[in-house]
Amino acid sequence: MEMALTMTNINDIKELYFSKGLNVAEISRKTGHDRKTIDKYLAMRDFNQKPAEKKTIKRPSKLDPFKETITEWLEDDRKRRKKQRHTAKRIHERLIQEFKDKYDYSYRLVADYVK
Repeated sequence: MEMALTMTNINDIKELYFSKGLNVAEISRKTGHDRKTIDKYLAMRDFNQKPAEKKTIKRPSKLDPFKETITEWLEDDRKRRKKQRHTAKRIHERLIQEFKDKYDYSYRLVADYVK
């Protein structure tokens, strides 16, 4: 993957194309940049634009059915002294005990949520 070009490189490409009349293939040979890169920078007009953000698909968590319960436990813990509050490990163990048939997930999943 090629790094973004500096404005000096871009200006050189534009000068070779517009002033000197070289085509993209000739500019590619002369500068060593890929022709797709040269096409991209020749087409650009506004260099202050941010690239389009990738859309991420939010998948449901395996922990979703238990999040309400975990949140309740943590809210109840706020009323207790620090030493008596649930740790992520204790929450994980309690989920295993109370939801034997339904809960079969990793400690790391719980630790990330509690964090």
